Amino acid sequence: MRQCTQNLEPPVSTPIEISALKSYKSDVNSDNRMMTSPLSHRDLSLTPVFLHSCSPRLTFRVASSESGGVSLGAHLVCARVAGLTDKQRAMCRSSPAAIAAVGDGLSGYRWNCSGVGDGNDFGHVMPLATREAAFTYAITSAGVTHALSAACARGDLPACHCNSNRRRMTGPSEQFQWGGCGEAAYGARFARRFLDARELESDARSLMNLHNNRVGRKIVKDLVRRECKCHGVSGSCALRTCWRALPPFRTVAAALRERYHRAKMVTLHPPPDTNAPHSHLVIRRKMHELNAGVGRQPRKSELVFLEPSPSYCEPDVAAGSFGTHGRHCNRTSRGENGCETLCCGRGYNTIRTVEETKCRCQFHWCCRVTCDKCITRTETHVCK
Repeated sequence: MRQCTQNLEPPVSTPIEISALKSYKSDVNSDNRMMTSPLSHRDLSLTPVFLHSCSPRLTFRVASSESGGVSLGAHLVCARVAGLTDKQRAMCRSSPAAIAAVGDGLSGYRWNCSGVGDGNDFGHVMPLATREAAFTYAITSAGVTHALSAACARGDLPACHCNSNRRRMTGPSEQFQWGGCGEAAYGARFARRFLDARELESDARSLMNLHNNRVGRKIVKDLVRRECKCHGVSGSCALRTCWRALPPFRTVAAALRERYHRAKMVTLHPPPDTNAPHSHLVIRRKMHELNAGVGRQPRKSELVFLEPSPSYCEPDVAAGSFGTHGRHCNRTSRGENGCETLCCGRGYNTIRTVEETKCRCQFHWCCRVTCDKCITRTETHVCK
């Protein structure tokens, strides 16, 4: 191997973009062929600071008070974001520290958030009322709730207040003191007022969106946990400081992922043609259950949708699908990202590349570094 010599320089901190979107490790067996949904197991690992949410195609970011960038551009952002109602624009302008929109997407497999946020960011963000739309609304609502609750706990939002320093006796010789706040109440209230403001109708689609918005908020609140730190002589824990801690957003996303697979198809009851004053969603009966009466209402933790999902294999503007042509796939995987599933039976092309890299570097006193030259061969598989 040919050796190379380079001068030793002080280490430079190189910014590395860590994409948590590709780091989620699913516990689901990849060999399970029964589960062939168009969403990737890796899609749901999202960071709490930069919430890469596929719907709307935004990154929800709560800026610190030091930056001031959000406040500076709040009126411009609020004026130009498409699809906002007058009420949403007013909330946007009055809460510059709570809303910062930066375009970004959520990578996936067959469905990679295509058709989301195209000029209608806060309206019906997906053209079809599928389970993907259900997940989209829920993850957006959960993201707003989580981001704003985290900012509230940090004290970044002037309008957010929490009742700290509460004391509670738990026994004759033990008490704990509350510190901080992470109950997610403020974030849930803001998310409800902001995201639900668009749903002005009482049709089935609006009721579906409102229900899935609630599911997203509920998941965040349900996963809030209590954490404590002991004080006292020799760690006797005579006094504890406790606080409500928000869960990591990847935990929230994983919970929504599970609900995505168990989402329920619903219908409006009574039907619209009955002119009933009030309607609600009920789970649609299967063919062999049609004589069993009206289905039950969906639970508060269940995602709901109105129509089956397309295959997302081919481009379809009406379905918001760009297809899977030219998408990278995993030849050895039998899961959703495998070439067999992702390429929809069309086959794939293999691209081979050769790259030279420095390896086995050694430091020699003083002051040089020598490295070997290594050859790396890689194969990339692309759907036809």
